[in-house]
Amino acid sequence: MTRIATAVLVALALASVAVDAQHSHADFALDRSVTLAGTIVGIQFQNPHVLIVVRADGSGLYTAEWQSAGWLQSHPELVTPATAPVTSSTLKPGDRIVVTGSPPRDGVLRSLVNLQEVRRPRDGWVWSCRRPGTTPLC
Repeated sequence: MTRIATAVLVALALASVAVDAQHSHADFALDRSVTLAGTIVGIQFQNPHVLIVVRADGSGLYTAEWQSAGWLQSHPELVTPATAPVTSSTLKPGDRIVVTGSPPRDGVLRSLVNLQEVRRPRDGWVWSCRRPGTTPLC
């Protein structure tokens, strides 16, 4: 029963963000950033956005809206180590990640947009659009 409830929650989170994904981010504080650590429970890798559902440490489910899948694949230089672009097999449910992005203006919402960094601590994998000494690409 718990697995079914989790699957339903993940599906609802992905669906609700998918509806919102085509709109502006006026409801997010794009001038601020927050960092969230947790475990991936769902990931949807398709255009127009990559959506990651993360079970945060002690805080429930959050949805992180990443760049478009095509954009992530065309910028392998943003990945450390620079071995390949981000693809649908880069991150999987069960991976522990740390995500930095812009928080919602309403603290009740559990979403991040405009992601600046995604890290997988277990192996040192990092995606960052803000490399020191370079112009940010996103």
